[in-house]
Amino acid sequence: MSRQQTREALLGPTLEFAATSVPFYRRTLGRKRALTSLPFLHKEIAIRHQRELLSSRATEPFTGIISSGTHHGSGALLQIPPRSIEEIEALREFFAANAGPRASKPVRVLEVRAAHHGNREAIEGRLLVSWTYSAQSLRLVEQMLSKRAAEVMVINSGALMPLTSWFLSRGVDAKRFGIREIGTTSFRLSPFWRALVEATWGARLRDNFSLSELPAPALECLKCGFHHWEPPPLYAEVIDPDSKKPLTRRGETGVLVVTTLAPFVTRMPLIRYWTGDLVTIGPRCDVVGETGFRPRGRLSQSVWKKGLRVASLDVSDFLEGRPEVARHPHAMETLGLIPPGECGAVKYELTARSLKVELRFDPLIFRDEAQALGRAIAKHLRLKAVELVRPGTITSKWAKF
Repeated sequence: MSRQQTREALLGPTLEFAATSVPFYRRTLGRKRALTSLPFLHKEIAIRHQRELLSSRATEPFTGIISSGTHHGSGALLQIPPRSIEEIEALREFFAANAGPRASKPVRVLEVRAAHHGNREAIEGRLLVSWTYSAQSLRLVEQMLSKRAAEVMVINSGALMPLTSWFLSRGVDAKRFGIREIGTTSFRLSPFWRALVEATWGARLRDNFSLSELPAPALECLKCGFHHWEPPPLYAEVIDPDSKKPLTRRGETGVLVVTTLAPFVTRMPLIRYWTGDLVTIGPRCDVVGETGFRPRGRLSQSVWKKGLRVASLDVSDFLEGRPEVARHPHAMETLGLIPPGECGAVKYELTARSLKVELRFDPLIFRDEAQALGRAIAKHLRLKAVELVRPGTITSKWAKF
């Protein structure tokens, strides 16, 4: 059975379970069982009704993961409950039935993880190293890398950038550590940083897309370059933000909407969960046998309307590789551990009327350079016309395009 057939087979029982065992869905789904006829579950709704989203199986006090990126203003936080015994058993049976051939030589992995004091979790073949934004963490990771105890490194993008900068500023050859593949977590690295990391480490970088609300990440495919979901199965749709209709063709961009599937997620099922992330549909992958997707940034941070569609990652990807663009100070810059102006987020504001970029020089003085940047941005975004506004409307160090 293919991945798609597995998801299709699990969708009906999932909707039936949700409608009979979850108070929220018992009230909102009624007798509807066609997925495309069901309402979307937006984050603010999930936060407001999270107690009702728990199934009858969740009888103990509500504990779990505080979902990142789901706090709206001063309101409540979305809590994702830990896996139940039934869910864990279902996962164990699924992986046992779908286990591929074991590698003759296990891959040694170094995982650089945010510090969790008292964490004694042990994963076979994986060396866990705690990370904080400090000189001690930089030295600790370098020491472990020097032992050449791993071939693959899994690390948060926000840690990988200053670690790479630290090695470069000290003249350390990161290739000598023997890391051949790097998997990232958290935000996606820009093409500029991706190329810099791969050249510095002599390793192939794989971006990982994940949400704390979901049971598994989507990994970047080395064959097609797009992301595919890791097991357990979930049902994903790409929805046009305007028409709210599903998109299926290669190259189309819309909002990622996901449905978790029983029996792997039963404590808090998420039906047509509106993630708010823009993604582009990829080609059919020969290796995986289905299409993947590519993240394009948050819809709320993008301009996505008829006649003007600019995804936030399209802008930040371009600005990350421009040395004239100002950046927010990084935590390790303020500690004097890495050179300033390298690893912080670029400073820009994107609206439907303009793109406002802070520069490291005054555009009133270096007008030609500012205008050249505007033309380069226009070319990158494929807009018909982007010009620097009149000097009287430019504030110091900010250029509005």
